[in-house]
Amino acid sequence: MESKEPGMQSIEATPAKGETETIEKIESEPNPSENIIIDKATNRRLLWMISRRILVIQVITYFCQSLDKGVLNYASIMGIKTDAKLVGQEYSWLGTILYIGILVGEYPQNLLLQKLPLAKTLAVNVFIWGREEQSVLNSIWYCMSGVQLMIGGLLAFGVSHFTDGPIKNWQLFFLVLGLFTCAWSFCIGILLPDSPMSAKCFSDADRKLMIERVRHNETGIENKEYKKYQIIETIQDPFVWCCVLLITIANLVIGGLGVFSNLIIQQFGFSILQTQLLNIAQGAWSILVMIGSGWACERFQQTCFIMILYAIPAIIGTIVMLVVTPTSSNAGGMLIAFYCTQFFPAQGNMIISLITRNIAGQTKKGFTMTMVFIGWSVGNLIAPQIFQDSDAPRYLHGFLAHIVVYAVYVCLVIATRFVLMARNRAKTQPGGEISHDLAFQDLTDRENPNFRYVY
Repeated sequence: MESKEPGMQSIEATPAKGETETIEKIESEPNPSENIIIDKATNRRLLWMISRRILVIQVITYFCQSLDKGVLNYASIMGIKTDAKLVGQEYSWLGTILYIGILVGEYPQNLLLQKLPLAKTLAVNVFIWGREEQSVLNSIWYCMSGVQLMIGGLLAFGVSHFTDGPIKNWQLFFLVLGLFTCAWSFCIGILLPDSPMSAKCFSDADRKLMIERVRHNETGIENKEYKKYQIIETIQDPFVWCCVLLITIANLVIGGLGVFSNLIIQQFGFSILQTQLLNIAQGAWSILVMIGSGWACERFQQTCFIMILYAIPAIIGTIVMLVVTPTSSNAGGMLIAFYCTQFFPAQGNMIISLITRNIAGQTKKGFTMTMVFIGWSVGNLIAPQIFQDSDAPRYLHGFLAHIVVYAVYVCLVIATRFVLMARNRAKTQPGGEISHDLAFQDLTDRENPNFRYVY
């Protein structure tokens, strides 16, 4: 559990020695013939208990991380360029440097998570991040991007009225968010357990049921066996590379809009305060888009088609911003065109959904997510450079580049669908039936004959 995009955990944390012994003891004590059945009511109760304690902490932590990434966007129209004497591409580099830091910190973060208690490591990370940086579940997680726009926009609106103090208003904004992040780190250290077995907030009986619940979900507590052949299969798998390219290309758009959205909206003719308040509407719209994408994928089981469908409004909105010159009379229409581009950030949620449903084998899953996380970081660090300072305030060349990105992305989604369709055809045998007798064998999706791809 790190400060990164949902699902992008590259190496699983290993429980502390005492916790591992407790888990092994609990798993070895029951009679082998004992069959613990968790009924629906108990399962719902356990899910609610875990969500109330764990999911809430995760979601708030991701909110802090999302707000931290968005703070530069708020500061962009509060005078940071002038006060910090930023010229040329220096503002864009502020957006790029964040993801360079994420890439550099990835390996030591995972090393610490393997060696130290999970919750305490996360708490220290969040504290340091706030001190130095200043500042269906995937859908809920991604919705925090919208929530941070709403709350961040409201905070930025209030702080923008601070004009005669010893520090600049954007500096005060950084300090407020940084202090909140540091305070939240202590809450993580106190409230978040390191594993189900160390969670003193749950009874012994419930902790045992949580272990069994994981077993019944066929995910296990941890898989210590490192399978080299699964690494090789991952590297050679075209679908994995499709996903890496999808997340990289998608974030060439998403990352740029995240850093420049306030500058773009302001040039439609809105004041600084109006632009900050419009973040609230943008955030609400983003939440609806995220929830809608998750619902549509679950309802129709056609993820690739939904991905293409969600790209269309973004393409239309971008074309409008390219061909229509902003004036005081069309500011509302231009704002709607920009909001159309906010359909595209839902692609991240759908890409992760494709991966989690179509990659099997613990080692393969972990290595795939490592590759995807690197792609996510690379896309985000390149994205701000697409908007050149010489193109301000309309950034026409940047939006023209986005049109090319959209076209490449849609073609790649279509190719990904064909890859998965071909694999299902190859696995289907006339008169054959799908069984689940290999579900616990830790086989990859390629080697398990019963595995079927969802696209």
